[in-house]
Amino acid sequence: MSKAKRAGKAARTARAAKVEVVIDRKSKLAWEALSKAMHEAKREESSGFDAYWEAVQAIIDHTPPLYLAGGFTTVRAFLAEVVGEKERTAFRMMRVARFASPDDETRYGTSKLDAALTYLAAKGLQLEGPKIPVDFARLKIPTTREGKAHLLGLSDATVAEIAAATRSLMRKGRAPKKAASPVQGAIEAGLRKSAALRKVGVQHVRGEITVRGIPDGQWEAFVKAAARVKLPAAE
Repeated sequence: MSKAKRAGKAARTARAAKVEVVIDRKSKLAWEALSKAMHEAKREESSGFDAYWEAVQAIIDHTPPLYLAGGFTTVRAFLAEVVGEKERTAFRMMRVARFASPDDETRYGTSKLDAALTYLAAKGLQLEGPKIPVDFARLKIPTTREGKAHLLGLSDATVAEIAAATRSLMRKGRAPKKAASPVQGAIEAGLRKSAALRKVGVQHVRGEITVRGIPDGQWEAFVKAAARVKLPAAE
C-alpha cells in the first residue's frame, strides 16, 4: 500500500471514530431534576417563564452539558426536541429570563424586553458578564414620530422603534472610514456633496489619482465638483 493510500485510510478511520462521553451519576441526577423543573414550570403563569428558561440555561451551561445525559449530542437537538424552539429563539428567551422579572415580562412582553436588551447592549451593557439589575421602567427610547423627536418609555415605544434606535446607536459607534491619503480624502469629501456622485470611487496611489464609477449623465456634474476641490499641498 502506497504512503498516500495509507494516509487516506488513516484519515477515514479518524473521521469514523466515535467519541463516547461518560455521564456520571451526579450529572444524570442533575439532568433529571432540571428536566422535572422545566415541566413543572410550564404549569405556572408569569413566574413559570423564568423558572423554565433558567432550567434550560442550567442544562446548557453545565460542564459537560447536561443534555448529554438525556441522550442528546448537540444543543440544537436538545432545544428542538425538548424545548421545541430554534437556537436563536431559545437564547433570546434565556436572556430575557435572566435580566427581566416576572412583572417585567407581564408588563412589556418578551419581544419588547428582548429588543430593549439589544438596545442596552448597543449602549454598552455587558450581557454576557455577571447579571446586572436592569430597571426597564426607567429606560427611555429615542424615536421620531411625525417628524418630532421623542423619548419614550418602554411601555409606549414599539419593538420597531426600539430596533431603529439600536441601529442608530450602532451606526454612531462605527468609526468613519479613513481615506488612504489626504488627496483622496479631499476629493471624496468634495464628491460627497453631490448625491449623484457619492458612490464614485477614488484612489490615490504613488502620485496618481484614479476615478471610477461616474454615473451616466453626471460627467458635467463631476467636472464641476472636481474643479471645486482644493487638493492639499504635496508633502
